[in-house]
Amino acid sequence: MAKLTLDGREIEAPEGAPLVQVIKDAGVFISNLCYIDDLPPYAGCRTCLVEIEGAPTLQLSCTTQIADGMVVRTDTRPAKDARKAVLSLILSYHADRCLTCHRVVKCKPGDTCLRDDVVTHRCITCSKNYRCELQTTCEMVEMAGFEPWEGEDRTYYELQQPESDRANPFLEFDPQMCIICTRCVRACDQLRHTGAITLAGRGFSTRIEFGAGGPVHDSNCDFCGSCIDVCPTATLMEHPNKWSATETERWAPTTCTSCSVGCSINLGTRKGRGVIVRPDTAANPVSDKQICVRGRFHYDAVKPKQRLSQPLIRRNGGQEEATWDDALEFTAARLTEIRERYGPEAIGFLGSPLATNEENYLLQKIARAVVGTNNIDSTAGAVARAAASSLRAAFGSEVLPADMTQLARSKTLLVIADDLESSHNVACLRCKDAVVNNGARLIVVSARRGEMCDFADVWLQPRPGEEAAVVAALADAVGGKAEPRPLSPQVAQALPAAVELLTAARDPDSSGSRPLSVVQALPHLGAQEAGATTAAAANLAVAALGKEAAGSLFVLPQEANVWGMRDVGATAEYLPGYHLTGDDSARKTLEQAWGAPLPTASGLTFEQMLSDDKLKALLILNDNPLFFAPAKPRISEKLAGLEFLAVIDSLPTDTAQAAHVVLPDVGAFGKEGTITSADRRVLRMHAATPPQGEAQPAWRILGELGTRLAQRLKIGELRLNYESPSEIMDEIAQLVPLYSQATYREIESGAQQPLNGLGPNKAEIQSVATIAAPADDGFTLTTGRSLYTSYEGAALHSPEADKLHREEFVEIHPADAKELGIAEGDEVTLKGISGELTIRAHITESGQPRMLYVPLYYDGGAVTALFEDGQASAAVEAAAVSG
Repeated sequence: MAKLTLDGREIEAPEGAPLVQVIKDAGVFISNLCYIDDLPPYAGCRTCLVEIEGAPTLQLSCTTQIADGMVVRTDTRPAKDARKAVLSLILSYHADRCLTCHRVVKCKPGDTCLRDDVVTHRCITCSKNYRCELQTTCEMVEMAGFEPWEGEDRTYYELQQPESDRANPFLEFDPQMCIICTRCVRACDQLRHTGAITLAGRGFSTRIEFGAGGPVHDSNCDFCGSCIDVCPTATLMEHPNKWSATETERWAPTTCTSCSVGCSINLGTRKGRGVIVRPDTAANPVSDKQICVRGRFHYDAVKPKQRLSQPLIRRNGGQEEATWDDALEFTAARLTEIRERYGPEAIGFLGSPLATNEENYLLQKIARAVVGTNNIDSTAGAVARAAASSLRAAFGSEVLPADMTQLARSKTLLVIADDLESSHNVACLRCKDAVVNNGARLIVVSARRGEMCDFADVWLQPRPGEEAAVVAALADAVGGKAEPRPLSPQVAQALPAAVELLTAARDPDSSGSRPLSVVQALPHLGAQEAGATTAAAANLAVAALGKEAAGSLFVLPQEANVWGMRDVGATAEYLPGYHLTGDDSARKTLEQAWGAPLPTASGLTFEQMLSDDKLKALLILNDNPLFFAPAKPRISEKLAGLEFLAVIDSLPTDTAQAAHVVLPDVGAFGKEGTITSADRRVLRMHAATPPQGEAQPAWRILGELGTRLAQRLKIGELRLNYESPSEIMDEIAQLVPLYSQATYREIESGAQQPLNGLGPNKAEIQSVATIAAPADDGFTLTTGRSLYTSYEGAALHSPEADKLHREEFVEIHPADAKELGIAEGDEVTLKGISGELTIRAHITESGQPRMLYVPLYYDGGAVTALFEDGQASAAVEAAAVSG
């Protein structure tokens, strides 16, 4: 550490740190309009001038590194005057009449500017008023009344300014507000590795442009909004709610539930509605300052009036509004009646990775301790169960210590994903960080081309269903086995180069980099393929790293809280804390803690519930089988045939519309609780928005419903009513060692779980199941998570679920389009075994010949009608729609 004197005050800071950062951290204002924390200095604005004792002239604090004994002064008259002069030059290219006015904040929006009759842009009528860094800088530097150019033509006002771009739904670009600080250029290039924003022109005509100078949405911008975060003016702004955001009343830290990375965000609200999102750097270190388009803009994909606001009961041929007392009594009565008539095994429960840990825990507690059944699962359960089984075979546990902050420090990465950029955007960003900043070597295994392929040294492009065989072949080669595996020609050709990179990753390295990271994004469909691929990925990690393998394998679940759901027992095979339901000792311990007997019979998984004629009733929490699960027609028939279906959800989804009772939950931003991310960080969710109408948070609904059920069934002393989710977490912390430090009094949001004996205890190679290759004579349909489509919007079949309308197509290879006589945008009919889908065509080389791709979220999961149980890919027929 170095000691320096700053404005007469002695402070300590790491030697070599940027002086501007040290000044800001010390709580001293210093203008720095072009500086971005943690990036190399640009030194373009020149507004961070300070005096340094012994230096011949004023120095830029952004390019100065501190040294022991340094004496720095920010408040001397020469330094202040120099900053004013430099800032006045910047203002000559910006609307500055308000920024230099002695009246400052005394004007009203309707007042006429008396200083200049050519003024058109004013701070008081700007959507970034009072949250503009340039405005704050002018106030702090005391620019009011400072006009060294008085009487001269004003560069900004005398020139024709470029038109603003407001053509896309997410981001507004107003180049006439730009001061050419280049923050956005560097953030897009160095923080996001996208390069969508550039400096165009030369000298006086220099401008910021997107792509080749066209509209923002025609560039390769992915609307992450990182440029908005760093822009010091109103040049780059959020399009939705930009005026409401100027009057943000409250900021609430919470967690994005759009994927299992669990990015931490701050949601700004006004009048109870979300109006703006910013990254929260105080919680999840994986996301830190970065989020994706889903986390930043999907908060308003569904308007409050579209949410459920009143309990509904099916009667008189439709769903009618009811009181809470009527709805809860009806639900408790029907479940009691079915249990008494058919037994507890006739009732099933579906939890959800979209629900909190506390809600999933309470649901399984009601299922086991009140109803007396282990029939609890979710639509995400099959794939998660298959992957977890492979992890247990390899490491003795599915709870891995992998830390995603280490991805950026990797020396070599193997990414196995359909499109990691779309499914787990910020995890993908950390892999890019490793390649760009750490010189990492990257191997991608993906049947479709995604953005990660542009960063890869080797892209292995298997046929759909061949992924496990490809990764198994890599594991065999790294482990020294010569077991031949039939692979497609394009994979066999590229395989040796991948093996060479993986073998080199095993060499000792003194740089401190992680030698190898294996990243697998779990698919939504295809449990057998997912399990086989996880087994192969584990084999590769063990072959390359031995006992250290578990810390280098990153298995990313398909939705937000899959791991948390399993941790707290919302799965048929495990009690909370990963105790098998057949474990007598664990069951007795739980019975003693809860004060109620628990079932001994094995529970039904979701797939078994669908095929078991004994199932008569189903209670669904936040899950949506008619969206996520394959074989949609069969599921619809099964749900319609139930004697009783109750749904707890915040949206009138297809599943909710099929229910006998709908109990209105709050949306994700109204939830209080925790979720558990892919790398096992327990993340807090704080209620940022109020319930819509009479909606209640699911934990409260479950508590009241469970209490009424327990009274009817005469269960006895069983606690189901809680004052808050914190009390539920207190109970979880006592029963599940992984959450021993997750009570709301102790939790450090974003900290990884302590393994407490549940972590890996071995590292073994396992056999990998052989997956039958799809037939070559027809089309193979695949699906997966896309980037821009909102789940909530898609669940309502909203035409604006994908506001950019980029993911409303079937991707088809040019050769196949030519054969079928299909042009871009033509309608195509896809026919599967049990359903068909008509959708427009997008002709692209992202996929392979005879391979089709439809986004999972398109039109409320419409594509799942073409898949059968267990299929990761489906054989379909494709034909152009005539006429």
